[in-house]
Amino acid sequence: METRRSNAAVAGVKVWAIFVSMFFAGIGQGYCAQTAVISTVASDYTSGAHSVVAVDPVGGPRTVQNDLLPTISDITVAAHGRYFYRIERYMADNVAKFDIEAPDTPVWQFSTLDAGDSATGNPYDLIFVSDQKAYLLRYGKDTAWIVNPSASAEDDFKLGELDLSAYADPDGIPEMNNGVIVDGKLFITLQRLDRDDGYIPVNDGYVAVFDTATDTELDTGTFNTEDLNGIVLPIKNPGGIQYLASNGMIYIQGTGDYGSSWSGRDPEYSGGIVRLDPDTYAVEMIVDDGPPYGNISGISMISEQKGYFVGYAGWGDNTLYMFNPANGVVDGPANTYLQNKSIAGMEAGAYADQNQMLWVCNQTDAEVVILDTADNSIDERVSTNLNPSRVVFTTEGEAGSASGGGSGSGGGCFIVSIME
Repeated sequence: METRRSNAAVAGVKVWAIFVSMFFAGIGQGYCAQTAVISTVASDYTSGAHSVVAVDPVGGPRTVQNDLLPTISDITVAAHGRYFYRIERYMADNVAKFDIEAPDTPVWQFSTLDAGDSATGNPYDLIFVSDQKAYLLRYGKDTAWIVNPSASAEDDFKLGELDLSAYADPDGIPEMNNGVIVDGKLFITLQRLDRDDGYIPVNDGYVAVFDTATDTELDTGTFNTEDLNGIVLPIKNPGGIQYLASNGMIYIQGTGDYGSSWSGRDPEYSGGIVRLDPDTYAVEMIVDDGPPYGNISGISMISEQKGYFVGYAGWGDNTLYMFNPANGVVDGPANTYLQNKSIAGMEAGAYADQNQMLWVCNQTDAEVVILDTADNSIDERVSTNLNPSRVVFTTEGEAGSASGGGSGSGGGCFIVSIME
């Protein structure tokens, strides 16, 4: 079950991929190669690192480099073009840029705090507009940064700020944690947790919307009782957000409250999966949480009829489920191997590679499970040594070159889906 294709079939796929890449290189269109970058963390949370895994060949074996540039455990990764960015979060407050051709050597490493700022900003994610513009979400602050990822000097990194202070609850911060850009609009999820009482989701979750050309907040005109410009969500503790281009909709996952034995709180099933129209801002509940799935702790959207979510039954007891986004019907566990595991890292929802393989972070076995979304069979299991926590993909290639060297925009690349 781990590898469903024969060696002969894999060889045929590889030959076809080479032929296609050479053909498009010959007509001035380069083949784009994807590489997975994975943030990893020690099981005792004393350290972290990152791994780099080749996306191809389908069927494996994929090449892997583990334990690159060891650091603290509270890290995540983002990617744009041929570059990836490792973000060191709570009390570390920095981001480092890497070229995928030298994945253990930072191009630069910049602070995510203003001069004289002593409280952690807890940087959470980078949302890219272009090579020269991105938004740095800061979980511990009420402003997001507008940054230049192509800056060569730290003084040129920060370009400006987005003010999200209106969404702060009594603890003073709105807990911005994720975002997506659709048609020139940035959609930012805001958890609005009570950090003074164990980060409990007592407040409604919101989505704030900004114009990426002017960096001004848009008034969505939607009703809420707090007179805010953003969109109030019917789910609390929003986490994953993903745009599905095939139907033009945004999908957002909310966790509610996990609860725990050590806190004495039972789970609160106030989360689920919603669909958001980026034009009208209408919100519709698609999948409600609760038994038998438990809390919903991550999503990955594949098509209008196929999506995946992580059901959280308890610490280290998670299951990957498949559902139909069109009608919200849950088809059950996606694969028996991915039941009752510690599954992490699907908050971004963008873990399907160019071959429509789903990369699932299995922390029970310190591996990434690569699932073929065509039939939910396991294509390969790749050990990451430390526990994987998030997967992103770099893309190499530019017009006229089949071997990479693009600027990061991906312009001129022909993405080949290497499937049988």
